[in-house]
Amino acid sequence: MKLLRKLFGAKPKVEPIKAAPIPVAEPKAPKPVITLDVVEQTNDESELLKLASDGATSQLRQAAAEKIHSREILEQLAKVVKTKDKNVFKIVKTKLDVFKAEDAKIAELEASAERICEKIERHAQFDADALFKAKLDVLQSEWDNLGQVSIIVQSRYQAALAACEAKINAQAQAIADEEEKQALDKQALQLAEEALSSLKKLAADIYSTSHVDDLLNANYEVKIHELSNAVRLAANRHLPLEKLTKEFEQRKQQTLNLIDQIKTSGTVKQLTEKLEQVEDSDLVKSTQQKLQQLMKSAKDLGDELPEALTEAKAKMDALWAQRHQAEQAAKNAMRDFSELARKGLWAAEQGFVRKARAIQKELQEKRSQLADIPKGIQNKIDDFEAQLAKLGDWHEFAVTPKKEALIAQMQSLANSSMNPETLATKIHELQDSWKEVSKGVQQQDDELWQQFQQASAIAYAPCKDFFEAQAAERDNNLEKRRELVKQLQQYLQGYDFANAVWKDVEQTLKTARAEWQNYWPVPRKAGNELQKEFENLMEQLFNKITAEYEQNKNAKQALVEQAQLLLNSTDSRSATETVKQLQAQWKAIGKSWHKEDQQLWQEFRKHCDAVFALRNQAFEAAKEQRQAIIAQAEQLIAQLHAIAGQSLEAIAAAKADIDNITVQFNDLELPKEAAKQLHNKFHAGIAAINTQRNTAKTKAEEQRWADLFSALDATRQYELAILAQQPAEQLAVQKSALDKLLADTPRWPNGTLSALQQRLAKANELTRESQAANAELLRTLSIRAEIVTGQESPDSDKQSRMEYQVKQMQVAFGQRDSRFEPSSFHALLVEWIGLGGVADDTYEPLWKRFDHCRKLAAQSQDK
Repeated sequence: MKLLRKLFGAKPKVEPIKAAPIPVAEPKAPKPVITLDVVEQTNDESELLKLASDGATSQLRQAAAEKIHSREILEQLAKVVKTKDKNVFKIVKTKLDVFKAEDAKIAELEASAERICEKIERHAQFDADALFKAKLDVLQSEWDNLGQVSIIVQSRYQAALAACEAKINAQAQAIADEEEKQALDKQALQLAEEALSSLKKLAADIYSTSHVDDLLNANYEVKIHELSNAVRLAANRHLPLEKLTKEFEQRKQQTLNLIDQIKTSGTVKQLTEKLEQVEDSDLVKSTQQKLQQLMKSAKDLGDELPEALTEAKAKMDALWAQRHQAEQAAKNAMRDFSELARKGLWAAEQGFVRKARAIQKELQEKRSQLADIPKGIQNKIDDFEAQLAKLGDWHEFAVTPKKEALIAQMQSLANSSMNPETLATKIHELQDSWKEVSKGVQQQDDELWQQFQQASAIAYAPCKDFFEAQAAERDNNLEKRRELVKQLQQYLQGYDFANAVWKDVEQTLKTARAEWQNYWPVPRKAGNELQKEFENLMEQLFNKITAEYEQNKNAKQALVEQAQLLLNSTDSRSATETVKQLQAQWKAIGKSWHKEDQQLWQEFRKHCDAVFALRNQAFEAAKEQRQAIIAQAEQLIAQLHAIAGQSLEAIAAAKADIDNITVQFNDLELPKEAAKQLHNKFHAGIAAINTQRNTAKTKAEEQRWADLFSALDATRQYELAILAQQPAEQLAVQKSALDKLLADTPRWPNGTLSALQQRLAKANELTRESQAANAELLRTLSIRAEIVTGQESPDSDKQSRMEYQVKQMQVAFGQRDSRFEPSSFHALLVEWIGLGGVADDTYEPLWKRFDHCRKLAAQSQDK
C-alpha cells in the first residue's frame, strides 16, 4: 500500500520523534526501495504498468514490462514508453505483435470461411452429377480444418450445405427410380432370354425322345405356347427385343415342324435301332435319309447336334466306313494278286528260277483267299505256270557239271597245310558256290550232295579244334563284357548324380572304356548287339558329364556377365558385396573343360579386380563427402544456437533465417554414424529457441494480468478516496495518475479494459450503501469462483454457498449451468472488475480467494 500511496501522491504518515534520555535524535526511516523481487512478487498489472513506465532503473522497468500480459495495458504502456524507454518499448512491441498476429490469424480464418461459403453456394447452383458429392466432400473437409469461426459464417455455411444436400437427395431419388426401372427391364429381358434358352433345350429333349408315344404324352406344343407368352410379356416393356423375338418365332416354327416330322418318320432312337437291325440296302438307304433329314432340321435351328443325333451320325458313319473298308480291301487284294502274277511271269522269263518258284508259292496261298478271279488275271497265271515249267527243265541240265567240279575242289583240301583260318575260309567259299549253283533246281541230286558233304567234313576236321578254342575265348570275353554292361547299368541307376563327385565319374568312364577294349574278341552277332548297349550306356554317362560341364560353363559365364555389369553400377558398396557373393558362387561351381574354364576365370577375375578398384575410389570420395556434410551440418547448428542466445526481438526477426536453416539441415543426407548426434544437436537448438519464445510469451501473459490487477487496485484506492471525501486536488492527482496508467498499459486481458473504464466512469456515483452491496456481491463472486473450480469455501460462507447453489438449481430446473465451468471464469472476472469501492479489510481476503480460483481455472484451461 505504501508503494501505491507513493505512486498516487498520498502523504505518508510521519511518526513523532519520541524523547529519550540520550539527547540524540533517531534517524528517519529510509524510503522503501523497489527491487526486482518486488516486481517478481507483484501480479497487479496496474502496478506493473507504473513500474514499467516510471521505474527507477531500466532493468526494473524491463522486468515489469515482461510481466504485463494484458493487451489493453500493453497498448497503454507502448504509448507511454515509445519515446521514453526504447528497451521497454521493444518488449511491449514484441508482445503486441503476438496479439496482432492472432488478430491477423482470426481475420484470415474468417476470410477463408467466407471463401468456402461462397464456393459451396456456387456449388449448390450446379446439377448433382457424379462429381457433385466428391467436390462437396472436399469443401466440407476444408471447412472442418478451419477451426472456430463466427456464428454468422457458420449459419451461412449450414444453409449452403443444406441446399447441396437437398440436390444430392433429389438426385439419389432419381437414380433409385431409374435403377428400379432398369431392374424390371433386366428381369423382363432375362425372362425372354430364358424362354429362348428353354425353347432350345426343348428341341434337344425332342430329339432324345425314345418313342413317338412319349413325344405325344409330353405336350411339347403346350410348353412352346407358354414360352411364347413369356416372350410376348417381356416385349410389352418396349425393350429392344426385336432380334430375340424374331429368333424365338423362327425357332418356334422349326420346333413345331420337327415334332410333326418325328411323328411321321419316328424318333432318332427308333431310326438308329432300325439301321443297326436291317440288312436290306434299300431299307438301310431309306432309314439313312430320314436320319439325315432330322440332322438337317437340327442344323437349321443353328445349334450343335443333340447327343441323340450325334450318336446316330456316329453309327451311320461307322457302318459306311466298315462297308467301304471291306470293299476297298477286296479291291486291294485283287490288285496285289494281279501285280504278283505279273512279277512271277517276268522272273520266269528272265531265268530267275528261285524267285519265280517263291512267287508261285505265294500266289497259291493268296488264291485260296479270293472268291472270283477275273479272266485277264487268270490268263497271266496260266502263262506264268507254263514259263516256269520250261525254266526248270533247262536249269537241271546245266547245274550237274558245276557240282562235280566243286566236289573235286573240296576233296583236294583234305590234309591241307593251310592255316586253319585260311582253310576254313576256303571251305566256306566252296560251300557258298554249291548253294549258288543249286538255286532254282527242283531235284537236289542226293548222291552228289553226299559226296560234297563228306569231302567238306574231311577238309574241315583240322579247323574244328582251332575254332572251338577261339569260340571259348570269345564266349568268355562276351560274358565279361556283359558283366561290365551290367555294372554300368547299376552305376547309372544307383549313383547320386545330383551330388556327384565328377572327378570319380570321369575316372569311371575311362576305366570302363579300357576294360571293354581288353575283352576282345567276342562272337560277332552277340558282340555287336552288346556293343550297341555298351555304347548307349557310355553315351549316357558321357552326356551326364557333358551336361555337368556345360552347366558349370554356363553358370560361370553368367557370373562373368554379372561381374561385368557391376562395372557400370553407381553403388560401389553394393557392387563390392555382390562381387564377393559372385566369388563365393564361383568356388561352389564345379569344373568345366580346362581351356574354357581358365579363360572364364581370367575374365571373371579381371572384372572383380576392377569393381574393387572402383569401390576404393568411391569409398575415399564418399568419406570426403561425408566430412563435408558433417561440417555443413555443424555450421548450421552453430548458427541455430547463436540465434537461440539472442533476445526475443532478434529471434522474431530471425524467423526466416531459422526456417532457411531448418530447410537446409533437412535437405542434408547426414552420414549414418553421425546422424543421431547431429539431429540431437539440431533439435536442441530448436528447443532452445522455442523455450526462449515460450518464456517470453508466458511472461507477457503474466504481465497482462499483473497490469490488470495493478489497475484494479489503483482504481479501488481512487474510489475509496472519493468515499472518504478527500480534497479535490488530491483526487485530481489520483485520477490523472490512474488515467495515465490506463493509457500507458499496452495490452489487457480480453474485455477487461472496457469493464474497468465503465467502473471508473461510475466512481463518483459510489455511496456507502453501494459499497456494502458491492462487498456482498464480491463475496458471492468468490463463492461462485470456488464452486466453478471445485474449491471449499470458508466456514463463514458455507451457508451462503449452499443457498446460492439451491437458488441456481431452481432457476436452471436441474439443467447444467454453463457458468459452472472453468472456461466461464472470465465472465466472473468481468463482473468482479465492475464492482468497486470495497474497503481493504473486506476486499483483500475476498480477492485472495478469488485470485486463487482464477489461477486454478487458468491451469485447468491450459491442460
